[in-house]
Amino acid sequence: MSSRNMSWVRYPSRVSTALEDVIASQDIISRCVQVYMALLVPVSLVTGLFNLTTFIRGRARLGHLDAFLSDLTVTNVLVTLLSLTAASRPDYLDTTHLGCAILSFLSNVCYFNAQYVQLAMLFVFLLQGPSFCLCMATKGAPGLVLGLVALGGCALCSSLGVVALLGTSGELHRPTLCQLDPLTAWPEYEIVKVCLGCGLALILELAFLTLLAVQRARPAAPPQRDAGSAHPAVVAVALTTFACRLPYNITLLQRARLKLLGDIGSPRDELRLSLAELVLFGESCVNSLVTLFLHKPCRLALLALPGRLSRRCRRGGRPAAASPSSE
Repeated sequence: MSSRNMSWVRYPSRVSTALEDVIASQDIISRCVQVYMALLVPVSLVTGLFNLTTFIRGRARLGHLDAFLSDLTVTNVLVTLLSLTAASRPDYLDTTHLGCAILSFLSNVCYFNAQYVQLAMLFVFLLQGPSFCLCMATKGAPGLVLGLVALGGCALCSSLGVVALLGTSGELHRPTLCQLDPLTAWPEYEIVKVCLGCGLALILELAFLTLLAVQRARPAAPPQRDAGSAHPAVVAVALTTFACRLPYNITLLQRARLKLLGDIGSPRDELRLSLAELVLFGESCVNSLVTLFLHKPCRLALLALPGRLSRRCRRGGRPAAASPSSE
């Protein structure tokens, strides 16, 4: 497998003779990228940084849900920054295979970490049974930190495993056109990423929902302190993640199928992947907004913001108002 050569793979827009399809596809993706950069990127960064500031200010009383959401918020901000590499679309980032591998590694760490944190949130805050893992996860700050570190370690190992399937180890310094999931990667890259990031997550989510249904059928147990307010945010994050990642994973599988068939696809296939990538980036913005409006500390901080700003304005205006009387 190490001798496999994927250099024959090209972006359809670069080699296709269907000029009308190429122009139409590039026009669509260019307009969508402009909308994403002008609207979703600022909203995602402002909302994410506001949420992160709220978590840092309240770190002394940081709860379990706050810790999970702060981890997810940092990941969302990083994904938004990485998405700036798509600003030049329909052109692609011009770099080396080494630079593309580093970019892919960072994006995959964020991709898997967000998925694993979201799964952990489903388990901890929706399944309120007396399981051993749940008790360990909610035992206290040391156990919580260790749990988040373990999730980050799993994301790191998953990303290393996926990046090892890029197949460019022998030509790291050669120039290439790059996106977060490199086009010239082996088909196993897409297959393994989909299995770890979507297939495994879907199986676990179905298992969680089944256990949750069984648990709801039993006599109600006393809820945890965080659980009552956690449900809306946790469920909304899970649904958002699934909805934004499903089209992208389907498109990745389609790209792997084309590679296995020895086909580079059409400009429309390239357009589908670019649009699905933008939807994947939009997940960070939506999750940040979900955290802001459905997580109580962030929502209260937002409602208190106008009052804080007005107090600062009044405080700043007092010296100017008092200066005439002093004369």
